[in-house]
Amino acid sequence: MNLEINFVLPHWLYWSVLLLLPLAVMFFVDRSFRRGGTIDGGDTAEIPAGDAPDVGFQAPGNALTRVIDRVSGFSGRYVAYWSLVAPFVFAYEVLLRYAFNSPTNWAHESMTLMFGMQYLLAGAFALREGGHVRVDILYMRAKPMNRAALDLATSIFFFIFTIALLVTGWKFFSQSVSDKLFFGSSYSNETSFTEWGIQFYPVKFMLFLGALLLLLQGTAQLIKDFQAFRHHRREHEGSSLFANVLVAVGGVVAAWTLYEMVNIAVTDYESLAFSLEASLSSVGIGSLTLLMFGTLMVVLVAGLPLAFVTGGLGVAFLYLVGSQDMLNLMPSRIFPMMTNYQLSAIPLFIFMASVLEKAGIIEELFDVVYKWMGGLKAGLAIATIIASTLLAAMVGVIGAAVVTMGLIALPAMLKRNYDPEIAIGSIMAGGTLGILIPPSILAIIYGVIAQQSVGELYLGSLIPGLLLAGMYAFYVWFRGSLNPKMAPPMPVEDRVDMREKLRLLRKMLAPIVLVTLVLGIIFTGIATPVEAAGIGTFGALIVAAMHKRLTWPNLHAACMTTLVATAMVMWIIFGASIFVGFYILQGGQTFVQELISGAGLSPYMVLALMMVLLVALGMFLDWVGILLLAVPIFVPLIEGLTFDGLLGFPGVDPAKVSLWFGVIYLVNMQMSFLSPPFGYALFYIKGVCPPHITMAQIFRSSFPFLGIQALGLLLVILFPALVTWLPGLAYG
Repeated sequence: MNLEINFVLPHWLYWSVLLLLPLAVMFFVDRSFRRGGTIDGGDTAEIPAGDAPDVGFQAPGNALTRVIDRVSGFSGRYVAYWSLVAPFVFAYEVLLRYAFNSPTNWAHESMTLMFGMQYLLAGAFALREGGHVRVDILYMRAKPMNRAALDLATSIFFFIFTIALLVTGWKFFSQSVSDKLFFGSSYSNETSFTEWGIQFYPVKFMLFLGALLLLLQGTAQLIKDFQAFRHHRREHEGSSLFANVLVAVGGVVAAWTLYEMVNIAVTDYESLAFSLEASLSSVGIGSLTLLMFGTLMVVLVAGLPLAFVTGGLGVAFLYLVGSQDMLNLMPSRIFPMMTNYQLSAIPLFIFMASVLEKAGIIEELFDVVYKWMGGLKAGLAIATIIASTLLAAMVGVIGAAVVTMGLIALPAMLKRNYDPEIAIGSIMAGGTLGILIPPSILAIIYGVIAQQSVGELYLGSLIPGLLLAGMYAFYVWFRGSLNPKMAPPMPVEDRVDMREKLRLLRKMLAPIVLVTLVLGIIFTGIATPVEAAGIGTFGALIVAAMHKRLTWPNLHAACMTTLVATAMVMWIIFGASIFVGFYILQGGQTFVQELISGAGLSPYMVLALMMVLLVALGMFLDWVGILLLAVPIFVPLIEGLTFDGLLGFPGVDPAKVSLWFGVIYLVNMQMSFLSPPFGYALFYIKGVCPPHITMAQIFRSSFPFLGIQALGLLLVILFPALVTWLPGLAYG
């Protein structure tokens, strides 16, 4: 009997669902809130708690900024609810493939395009909510007036990026539609290459619309920044020379940018007098490297969000080194990232994490592990590390684990007189296991950039992740054994018998089955990581329903958390892809490779140099930024080297070098999160610590675990089989 189902989603139904579903969800969410509905749990967004500086003055804005804020808020909320569609579509696809032998293309393509549009339209909302990550090395330490002046001066890079994307995005869109309606001609009525044949012009239009929304929100932010600067200048005592110079320089650069825009509008081949177009065309790649990355570091520390630093500088160098025609590189770099299938797993895994957190799973998880392990010396710290490992397998995002465990485990340990440094260190180290333990979001992005199988990366990182978790647990147990007062066991009166422990395990059966299912279908090759993420999110909704937490307010909170966290990651990818893409186009990748190989270093010394550079970058750069800047340059170089082994240990199979380096990179990124003075985990935990916990204590708490991570890194380098054995079993 033939059970095949050959349904293909009609185009009109696809667009109708995307247009009408958010409005229906808004109705139910608003009605639930009006009836007293509340949001359970906290916030699992990948944003440092307390990241925004306390300036003591909130700019009031005006009628225009309030209108823009409402537009950004509505558009963000509108596209956030699209995430609710994906779990059901991917569950449908996997069911049809295995139950009815009817695989589809439209399911994958429709969700990839949906998320691509969501990324673009979410940028303005993330900017309004302060969701774009900035490097706060100098910015946080500046006086309020200087901080406001920095905001004004560096905003020029934001506007360079958004205006360039607005113009080139419109051209990119217009080329994909009929020239009877617009003025495109290159790819009239462009459609996808699958049997679904969806038209691309609505998707490409989002490049223009997303840039427009972002430009509007940036204008509102500029107005507020100007109000803040005027306020702080009135209140400031002492010299205001530095701030005034910054604003003046920003004004001059803005005026010159307007002049260059006129040049682009009125000329084609010959620039206007005094235009800087192609003024750096004769600069060599060595000087260009210093200029590009030197400027990047300067602007980064000034406090502009990373996405707009890299994007704005990328646009500037496209124009200064190349010409105005090279600006059309922007949409051609961003669109492939929008429509990259594997990147769709990022919002799905974040959504799964958010739903599980709202369902109360994380609190229950910690309670169960604590009751089982609390009787051991340092049992509560060990329970924290074990819970963090399990949590990493559920969520895949670092901020979620560190902040959530900080909120749950830190008060419990401090209440039982744990040494603050052991308590904080175990939370930070355990939380960063999300980088290694599948389903790691960082591994997904690395796989896309390095063209490495995400499934192999997941398998390759599993043993090193569990090894590090065991080393963390052994360390805190050893410290607790040496000095029980530093990490006392659970009081006898709080302990439970085996019967109660087994009863508690029943509460965790559903999430454990969910995690096993998600990882199992990835490791066995039954489904791709994206499909596994979709199924996992569908399962998370079921788990939430079992816990009576599947409410409209919780779904709303999960969708909004997913939107901000995903927008932060994807806009960094968009900006960095322009900056790095241009640098590689100019021969930068070859230059760095020749520079390193020409130094006469052995392959392992080259690897050591890369590790040092990555740790240094990790002290002040966001993990997505490091990946986008370093991996495209490092991976081709490392793949050309031969690693025969150190100290008599076996070497690395040349075919496995990229996989091996990928896991080494992930372990290194764990170190970057804990590296003082600017490792992100340090600030994640600071946001949830009691006021009496100082940054100096947090820094000291990271050092022992940094040492353990360095040892883990060395073990992975010395014993490549820790990485390659499991993928070899699964994939041959």
